[in-house]
Amino acid sequence: MIEKTETSVDSKEEVKKVIVDIPKEKVPLAPIVPLWEKVPQNQAVNNFCDKVEGKFRHWGWGRSRCKNIHWKNVRKSFRGDPIIWTVYGSEELQKSDSPKDMTLILCGVHGDEITPIKFCFDIIHHLEQVTKGYIPGHEELKDKLVVIAPIVTPDSFFKRRPTRTNARGVDVNRNFPTKDWNKDALRLWESRYKKDKRRYPGPKALSEQETIFQVNLIKRYKPSKIITVHAPLSILDYDGPEFQAHHHDGDHLLVPNAQELLVQMSKMANDYKIKNYPFFPGSLGNYAGNERNIPTYTLELPTSDNRKHKKYWATFKDAIHSAILHDMKKEIEVAKLPQEDAKSSTN
Repeated sequence: MIEKTETSVDSKEEVKKVIVDIPKEKVPLAPIVPLWEKVPQNQAVNNFCDKVEGKFRHWGWGRSRCKNIHWKNVRKSFRGDPIIWTVYGSEELQKSDSPKDMTLILCGVHGDEITPIKFCFDIIHHLEQVTKGYIPGHEELKDKLVVIAPIVTPDSFFKRRPTRTNARGVDVNRNFPTKDWNKDALRLWESRYKKDKRRYPGPKALSEQETIFQVNLIKRYKPSKIITVHAPLSILDYDGPEFQAHHHDGDHLLVPNAQELLVQMSKMANDYKIKNYPFFPGSLGNYAGNERNIPTYTLELPTSDNRKHKKYWATFKDAIHSAILHDMKKEIEVAKLPQEDAKSSTN
């Protein structure tokens, strides 16, 4: 670990943060096993993987290796495609008295944001290589649980011209059952967005299979942090416990290390812009971050340009790997607490 002096995201005051760098030294590799062994898939997933492979060829992305990945599937989209996810680590250990640090990664929430889908497959390919011993890092992952859903809204992705909304015309990132949905979702859609079809929140909260799928993943795995990948705003956004919601120990200010991870991810991606983007009625950031205090990071890639997928993976690979390794259960000392503030602080 190395100490660096950084600028606070919120106050712009100078604070001291502990930034954890990915170890540069090699670690022992796991025994070599076949990297792309054949994995039995049910017929629905097998057919789905054929469609994925076709899209990868169309966009010039190489092989998806979809049929070589251990997928889980329970729910189907409106048009009948399986909504799939894959798991790295032991789910059983997550049910123990000492659950693992758990990272949930979501891509393809909006089907027309195609580079995030390729990005999620890049993460999967990376973890396949790490866990099977082809590149270093196996030991670092042994106490982690990672769940990745690379194509949350398949119906919109598989259209000839991919769309933001699903097959029923709903923006599934406005369909989560947030506390303000009934009061504000449709009202704001009509008044602020002039009934923009791209942002239709649905007839009611949790009306869409893709939304139910994400809610069920959160309930099932109880993530320590969520990373959702979108495009093309070129920002890193955070929703979750407020950094000001700290407690103090003597004259030291302590905050949940969600802030440390936000700064760390930015630094490891060439100082990628951090912006406090607002959350909306029915959004994941509102549902998971604001209402359930799950640190939720939205990585907005610069574009949906299919030709730039290699550049984006090279830029954000280390940031994503470090986020997976980041233990959200710890708290990090970030600054000296002024005496007058110490008296007014609460736990």
